[in-house]
Amino acid sequence: DLTKVFAGKDVVALARATYDGLGVDTNAILDRSDLFPRDGKCQHAFCIDVDREGDVRVLANVADDRYWADTMLHELGHGAYDIGFDQGLPWLLRDCHLTVTEGIAILMGRLAQDAEWLREVVGLDAADVERLEAGLRTAQAAELLVFTRWVLVMTNFERALYADPETDLNALWWELVSRFQLVTPPDGRDKPDWAAKIHVACAPVYYHTYLYGNLVASQLRSTLDRVAGGLVGRREAGAFLGEQVFRPGQSLRWDRLIEA
Repeated sequence: DLTKVFAGKDVVALARATYDGLGVDTNAILDRSDLFPRDGKCQHAFCIDVDREGDVRVLANVADDRYWADTMLHELGHGAYDIGFDQGLPWLLRDCHLTVTEGIAILMGRLAQDAEWLREVVGLDAADVERLEAGLRTAQAAELLVFTRWVLVMTNFERALYADPETDLNALWWELVSRFQLVTPPDGRDKPDWAAKIHVACAPVYYHTYLYGNLVASQLRSTLDRVAGGLVGRREAGAFLGEQVFRPGQSLRWDRLIEA
C-alpha cells in the first residue's frame, strides 16, 4: 500500500522529472494537456496525437496516489513515442504500432512500483525502499496475473459479441467473468454490465494489446538493463528508445521492430 508514499506529492512533476531523466522533453505535451478533475469530465485517461507533427496531448484526472502516478507515467509513454517519430517519414508512417506503444507505456507506468524510482525520483528514504522492495515485486506479479485473467474476459467477450451480436450478452459477460476471473455472479443479475467498460464502445478490439504490451515492456526492460544499466535517470536508455523504438514509426512491421 503506497498511499502514504504518494500523499501530497505532485504526480505531474514526478512524471516530468522521470522523462527529464531520460532526456525526453515532455513539457510541450504537459502544457497543452487537460490533467485535473472537474465536474462532468471524461474519466478515461488517454493520450492523443492530434496531427502527427508534434501536437500530442494527455487527458487525465490526476490525484496524489499510486494509480495516477502509474497513469501519468503510462500516458506520457505514449506521448514520448508520438513526439519521437522521424519527421522525415511519410505522414502515414509517422504512427505507432499499438503493441509497441502499449509496451512503452506499461514499461514507464511500472515505475510507480519500482524501488529505484521511488528512491531516486520520489525521494523515499533508502531504508523505506529496502523494506518495501520485496513486497513491490510480489504485488506486481500478482497484479499481472489478475490482469491477464481480466484481458481474457474482454477478449473473449468481444470475439463472441462480433460473432453473434444478438446473443444474450448480459449472461455471456458473467459466464466469462466466472470462468476467467473466478468471480461468482450475483444472483438474478440481468443488466448490461459489459457496457460499463468504455473500451467496448470507444476502443474496440484493443484489450489484448495490453497483454502483448506487458510482454514487450518486460523484454524492453531486460534490454535496457543490459544496454543502459537500467531505466531510471539513464539518458542512455532514453536515447536507445528514441533511436531504436520511437524514430522508425511504422517504417518497420511491429514484430520486426521488436526483434531488432
